[in-house]
Amino acid sequence: MISMEHVERLRVDGVLFRGYLDAGRRLVRLALPSVLVHVPLATLSLLALMLTAGGSAVLVNQRFQLIGTSDAPLLTWTVVLAAVALAGDVVVFPATVVIAAGHLVDRHVPPIEALRATVRRLPSLLVLLAVAAPAFGASWAARAGMLMATDRRWQADALLVVVSYAAMPVLLAVPGVLLHGCSGLGSIRRAYQLTKLRFLPTAWTLALEVVLLPGAAAWALHSGLLLLPGPVATLGWGLAGTVLVLAVTPFQAAVVARQFLHCMAWRTQVDDSDLAHGLPDGPPPRPLTPRFLPAALLPGLLFSGAVLINPFGWPEIAETNVTESWPASAHARTPEVRPFDLQAVHTGRGERLIVVMDGYQDHSSLLECADPSCRSTSFDWAEPQNRGSRWEAATSGARLPDGRLLLTSWTFNRLELLTCEGTRCVRSSGTVATTRSRPETVGVTPAVRQGGGLVLAYADEDPASGDRPTHDLLSFIFCADPSCAHPERRQVARLETTVYSATDHNLAAAVGPGDRPVAARYDPLSGQIHVISCLDATCHRPIVTSPVPPAAADPYDLPWTFGLAMAVRPDGRPVIAYRDPGDHANKLLDCRTADCAQADVRTLGAGNEYHAAPALVLDRAGRPLVAFESREHQRLMLATCTGDRCESIAVARNRGGFGERLAMTLNAGGDPTIAWIDHQLAPPGLSWNLHVTTPLNLTRDPP
Repeated sequence: MISMEHVERLRVDGVLFRGYLDAGRRLVRLALPSVLVHVPLATLSLLALMLTAGGSAVLVNQRFQLIGTSDAPLLTWTVVLAAVALAGDVVVFPATVVIAAGHLVDRHVPPIEALRATVRRLPSLLVLLAVAAPAFGASWAARAGMLMATDRRWQADALLVVVSYAAMPVLLAVPGVLLHGCSGLGSIRRAYQLTKLRFLPTAWTLALEVVLLPGAAAWALHSGLLLLPGPVATLGWGLAGTVLVLAVTPFQAAVVARQFLHCMAWRTQVDDSDLAHGLPDGPPPRPLTPRFLPAALLPGLLFSGAVLINPFGWPEIAETNVTESWPASAHARTPEVRPFDLQAVHTGRGERLIVVMDGYQDHSSLLECADPSCRSTSFDWAEPQNRGSRWEAATSGARLPDGRLLLTSWTFNRLELLTCEGTRCVRSSGTVATTRSRPETVGVTPAVRQGGGLVLAYADEDPASGDRPTHDLLSFIFCADPSCAHPERRQVARLETTVYSATDHNLAAAVGPGDRPVAARYDPLSGQIHVISCLDATCHRPIVTSPVPPAAADPYDLPWTFGLAMAVRPDGRPVIAYRDPGDHANKLLDCRTADCAQADVRTLGAGNEYHAAPALVLDRAGRPLVAFESREHQRLMLATCTGDRCESIAVARNRGGFGERLAMTLNAGGDPTIAWIDHQLAPPGLSWNLHVTTPLNLTRDPP
């Protein structure tokens, strides 16, 4: 007797929601092929990744990333993991379709039998894959061609949507191969024949429930986990991510199976035996035990545990895109980040960070972070309120012993000092110095003495040189306190003139043991570095050395960016980071004596003339830490130098290119905090972003 029960039931419209309803009711059993195939493959792949990632793996905000010094490991593992996932899906998805089709006609298909049936038809399934992959690439190539021809993104996207929509019925070729024994190309023809009378609703159902809704679920999970704190988000990725991966295939397969059988049911001369054609037989289902759940979650538990416990000692990085988390309406006058705006970063009171920016409408400004993560910020302009005169760039600053920030600033040709509490600044001094030059071409940088007094390195043109000065006079200006009521200026060197800039720091100052001031000056044309040191706190006996001699240079070929950074070790020996204008390499000048008459030069990494100048601090053990930009791979590197050896590691990857400066300080916990700017070319144009990166376990005190 011919039975039509299943035919009548599957002719009912509503595949759009009935497919998901079927999957939800039988989710556990439909997920068994994924557990049998994906879980072992994912576990082995993750173990291999964790064991072989080596120096490329880092934990950024407690999330695993492959940064490394090149893109090769990331590219390799992306291809490997994608290939493993694709190989698993080639078997798992068709097997799940077979099980789902069996449920629709009241026939139980064991997962092992479904997998065996899939393996037997694997050649035809690979033909489908071989057709789908080039077609997918061709659709994106067509989109790119449309974009190049019209320069209109919406038209290119519309073309991609139309092509993808037209290709949706190809999904019905999978049950055609498995249930009816069609060849790869024959199953595609059969799929379009089945849908020719109801093409639009069929394509819409498949597009919505196989592509759009799973994509929306993944986006919602990603967005929701970003709102959670680091450890919870990591555990969420491991557990919820695993569940999502295991659950997506059953929902997709249930929709494909119901849509295929729905189209079959509307053909003439079809009965229940035609709908069950090709389904393997199996024994009655056995109840599932609770042991199924831990096995299904094994990859997520393994990966989350490795990230949270970090048994491999991967570098741990805290990073914040400050601009991205900064609402446009957060401040009365919204700043605009540009590549040359970053000047310095300092540790304020408590755990606060103060970022000195210079370029918001050509005025100096301060960005205060409530904690080292810099997720909560406040902003204000460093200029006094209601002041009629225009303030020039605050070229440099220093942290006072009480946590306040001291900034240098100009009013016309007068050098003055600002004292800042958080983002609130007041003028703390009268005129400290005057100049006949343009203020932005005068070199000024302050340093703070142990007792709270100040010393400013000040470089200006020698007035005796006439209209075309050939020499600069370098002086130390001594102040008893931030008010600098009685500045005492002492000339310490007369050097050949060089270029100073408000946005490039080629003059540095520091204070060594016994409050002895030290200054370093960098000539961006010749690469020469002068070190000016003192035998006493008042510098009555200065010593000038040139540990890096000048090199032949074109006076009209000024590097795009230049500068140096200096610190003084507890024993009085200076250490200087700079970029060599000859080979553009990032280098560390390690002075063997307090006057730097003898020094070693260590190359940290290659660079070019457009790279940001390196930044330098000393950690609590007195070791130099240098942040610099890698030459070819758009990485932010951190070098830790111990003795005569420096080890560098990548701590961040930018998207489009660094700004013109890096800034670094030690936060309240003793970890280096690096501020940097990168850019991203995206609609509606070039977007610059301020980042704060803090390596958490790279600079622990040596044993």
